[in-house]
Amino acid sequence: MSYVPRIYPEIVRDLLTTLTGGTVRETLVAPAHPDDLLVPVKLKERPVRRISHLEGVVPDPKDPGGEGLPYRFTTADFELVGSDDAPDDKSMIRFREEGQRPKAGSILTVNYYPVQTPPVPITDLNIGSVVRTMMETFSRELALAYQQLDFVYRSAFLDTAEGTSLDKVVALVGVSRTPARQPVVKLRFTRRTGVGGQITVPANTPVTDENGTRYLTQNAITMEPYENSRDILARGENAGTSLVEAGTLTRLETLIAGVGGVTNPEPAYALAAPEPDDDLRRRARNALQGNARGTLSALRFGLLAIDGVKDVAITEHPNGVAGEIQIDIAYSAEAAEVLPLVQQRVEELRPAGVRVLPIGEAARKHISVQVALTLAGEGVRGAELDALKQGAQERLAAYFKGIAPGGIARRSQLLARLMEDARIADATVMLLPVDGEPVSDLQLAQGEVLEVDGYSFPALTSELASTLNITSVAGGTIPVRLMAGVTLAEARSAIETAFVAHLAQRASDRPLTADGIIAALRDETRYVIVREELVVTVETSDGRFAQLTDGIGTYEPVDGEKLEMGTLAVEPREGN
Repeated sequence: MSYVPRIYPEIVRDLLTTLTGGTVRETLVAPAHPDDLLVPVKLKERPVRRISHLEGVVPDPKDPGGEGLPYRFTTADFELVGSDDAPDDKSMIRFREEGQRPKAGSILTVNYYPVQTPPVPITDLNIGSVVRTMMETFSRELALAYQQLDFVYRSAFLDTAEGTSLDKVVALVGVSRTPARQPVVKLRFTRRTGVGGQITVPANTPVTDENGTRYLTQNAITMEPYENSRDILARGENAGTSLVEAGTLTRLETLIAGVGGVTNPEPAYALAAPEPDDDLRRRARNALQGNARGTLSALRFGLLAIDGVKDVAITEHPNGVAGEIQIDIAYSAEAAEVLPLVQQRVEELRPAGVRVLPIGEAARKHISVQVALTLAGEGVRGAELDALKQGAQERLAAYFKGIAPGGIARRSQLLARLMEDARIADATVMLLPVDGEPVSDLQLAQGEVLEVDGYSFPALTSELASTLNITSVAGGTIPVRLMAGVTLAEARSAIETAFVAHLAQRASDRPLTADGIIAALRDETRYVIVREELVVTVETSDGRFAQLTDGIGTYEPVDGEKLEMGTLAVEPREGN
C-alpha cells in the first residue's frame, strides 16, 4: 500500500466544488485503445451540466511504455456527450481528435456539476468572505496533516527515512550509524596472482595489524576480472580502536578466495562528523544482502562470492511446481573444481522446504567486439589514445558483465558507455558471434551467458578528418490561439510548411532559436503563437538533445548538417 499526500490547491478545489453542489473525485477508466475517443463508463450523477476539473496521465513520448505524465485536460481536449439511448442528457466524456488524449486504460479523476442539485445555502464564496476564509484555513491545516503523515510514512522505509528515523530502520538488520570521532581507514585488497573472474569481499570483513587492532569493511566490494585491486573504507571495531599508521593493516582474519593481500595505503583518521544518511543506507543494504538467509537474493549473492563463479541465474517454478528452483551457473574456472563449494553454499543459504533441482552449467555465447570510434576535434594520439581505448574497453566489459543469463546486449547501452568519454564524438559497435553474423543487438537464449573473447578498434577517425553527413530532427510544441473562422487543421498545415522551410535555411552562421522560429511561423491572419509556452527540441544523430524556449537556447548546425522536422504538435489555446 502506498501513501500519496494531497496538496493544498487540490483540497481547496474539491471543497469549493462540494460546497457549491458538485461531485468530486469520481474516477473513470480511459478508453482501452489509443484510437478510441469515448470514455466507456457514464458519470454517476448524470445528466451533467458542466465538468469543472478532469485530470489523468498522457503518454510520455520519451517512454511510451511507462506510467505516463500527469496532465490536466481542458475543454480543448474533451467534450460532454449523451449516450445512444439519451442523446440530450450529457452523461459521457468524449475526447477531441485534435486535443490531448489520456494514456490507454489509465485512471481519470473528474469533478463535475449535475443538472439536478439541491439548493445551496451558501451564496458568498468570494475571497475574503467568512465561508471562504474558514474553508481555506481548514484546507491548510488538512494539507499540513497530510504532509506530516507523509513524513511518518517515509520514515518507515530505508530509501526515504532520515536522521533518527533511519537509525531505527537500519537497527532492524543490526547496523548502527558510525559516530563522530570513529576511526576510519582506507583498505586496498589485491588479487592473488593467477586467479581470474570476480572476487567478492563481504561487508564487515575483519582486517588486523600485528597488535590485533581490528577494522571492519563498511561495504561489500567486487573485483571485476580486469581489476587487480579495489579500495574500500573500513571503520574501527569501536570508538576506542587505535589510529594505525599506513601499511600496518595486513592480516585477514578469514581467508577470502582469490584475495592475495590487503593493506592500508594511508594512515587511519577519526571522523569529524557522524556518518551521512546515504552512506548508512548503503551499508544497511549490504548488511541485509550479506547476512540474510532463505531468500533468492541471498542465495545468488552467496554463490557469486565463490571464486570461480562468474554469474548465477535462479528460476522459480521451472516445471510449474511450487517449491522448486533451478540454478544455472556460469563458471570462470573448471566446473568440477567449484561444484562442491557451490553445493555446500546452496545448502547453507537455500530457503527451508525448497527443493533445488540439479545444478546446471549455463551455456556460453562467445563473441568478439568490434568498435569504430570517431574522436572529437582532431582526436588524440600516442599514450592518450591507448588510455582512451583501454577506458572504452573497461566500460564495455563492465556492461557485458552485468548482463544476466538470457539477457540482451543493447546497442544503445553500449553507445552510452562509450560516450561517457567527452573525447569520443561518435561510435559504432558490432558484436561478432563465433557461430553467427555480426549484429548490433544480441539476445541470449534462456540460461545462456555472454563470454567476450576480445576487443578490436579497427577504425579510428576524428571529426576534422572525416566528411560530415549528419541529419538532426527538430520537433516540439507550438501553442496557438486561432483567429475566428480558422480551423486547427489549416493552422497546422501553414505552420508545418513554414517550419520545414525555416529548418532548411539554418546553418552554422544562421542558428535555430525560438525567436527565429516564431518570426518564421508568424501569421496573424490565422493564428497567434503563445510565445511563453513554445518548446522546440532538436535531437542529433548521436542521441543528444537541445531544447529551445522563449529567449533561451540556441542550436548551431555544423557544416554539412541537415535539419528535418520531427513530431510537431500544434496545440490550441483559449483566450485572446
